[in-house]
Amino acid sequence: MASLTQGDSMLAIATVAMFILGFVGMAAGTLYFLQEKSELKAAHRSVAIYASIITFVATIMYFMMMNLATSGSVDQTMPLRYIDWIITTPLLLLEFGVVASLAGTVKKGLIARLMVADVIMIVTGFLGEIASPGQLMTYVWFIISVLAWIWIIVEVFGLKASGKGYAVQAVNTMKWFVIIGWSIYPLGTAIQQFMSIGAADDKSVMTAGLIAAIIYIVADLTNKVVFGIVAVRAAKNS
Repeated sequence: MASLTQGDSMLAIATVAMFILGFVGMAAGTLYFLQEKSELKAAHRSVAIYASIITFVATIMYFMMMNLATSGSVDQTMPLRYIDWIITTPLLLLEFGVVASLAGTVKKGLIARLMVADVIMIVTGFLGEIASPGQLMTYVWFIISVLAWIWIIVEVFGLKASGKGYAVQAVNTMKWFVIIGWSIYPLGTAIQQFMSIGAADDKSVMTAGLIAAIIYIVADLTNKVVFGIVAVRAAKNS
């Protein structure tokens, strides 16, 4: 199995630093959301609860991934990423749904459809990642995962949030998290796959994995912590 030292040394150091940042960022986010919960109206506290659960789960996963990264086993963090995502991404969509309800824009069945699309996206993404680079099924699973993400985008952008309230502004902002923030995940997968296909040796494969890991960490911090801050502020100002 490839070890961390086989990648470029500076890139390897940067990747470990990013895992540490991911752990600290998720832990800080959890504390922030728990503190903000007490300042919300009782009817809106579920937003902070969802946000804190999301970052708490991510904190546990990042603690384990950080330990693997510092021991030189970044490639072994992949299953932990997907355990994180299969738990936290549905909660992110629930969090979005709660904020959207504050703006009065949630349609019947929306959350259920988002959940189905999300599970398809994560499961097929995992199947694509464990397949060998360059195989037909790798592309098939990747395409299905991207189509599920597009389904989520279509559902989210079908929401018509109008007016001047902070919740309405938050919904419009959070829509862009889904299209831009969530697009980082398939981008990271595509970069890793294409770099692995053209890799001449194990060092190149490991480099592809390090680059993808950094991309995923940036996406996680954006979509869990920053997304949560926007949602909590919307609940606080509603």
